[in-house]
Amino acid sequence: MGQYYRVINTTKKEFLEPDTFGDGSKLGEFGMSSYGTMTALAGLLANSNGRGGGDYQDNAMWGRWANDNIVIAGDYAEAGDAGEEAPLPVPTGDEINLYDQCDNLPFVDISKSVLAALNEDNFFKKEFKKATK
Repeated sequence: MGQYYRVINTTKKEFLEPDTFGDGSKLGEFGMSSYGTMTALAGLLANSNGRGGGDYQDNAMWGRWANDNIVIAGDYAEAGDAGEEAPLPVPTGDEINLYDQCDNLPFVDISKSVLAALNEDNFFKKEFKKATK
């Protein structure tokens, strides 16, 4: 089977699901993707998009995660492995890991919004279509 991962912003309580970008959820699958999760992460972390050639189309999504705490968390992690703040309790009172915390509020999956923002860029749109055929 293997371990599945999510890219998680613990500051904003947002996360990316690699499969939304046509990637597998294992670290080696999305970590080597050309037009997927890592491209989305680059845009979210960019602190000066729009100031030079080759930048993404103007969109409030770009730079949204700059200076935030970002963790690539696996589903096999123990609660507290990622240094997250107080873990959310499950109904039994047991602690759950950061990956599983994303299944509950206040965490929000922003993958579809980020993919939509990427697709505003004509170059990305063309290359993503080729890569996900």
